[in-house]
Amino acid sequence: MTQNWGMKPVSSMTATEICAALDRLDEVAPGDTALELALRRELYRVASEDWMFDEDSVLVG
Repeated sequence: MTQNWGMKPVSSMTATEICAALDRLDEVAPGDTALELALRRELYRVASEDWMFDEDSVLVG
């Protein structure tokens, strides 16, 4: 069965789109560690640029 994913650069994806891609990763590309790491890195970048945090908030506990 052929999976057809839209051709959208990871750098232009929203946090919601990245989370959806991560959720489907095991069924579409099982064992693709490089893709998973790239998506997680991009999610961190999007979160740190787009989300507003209070001074008391941290990304990593």
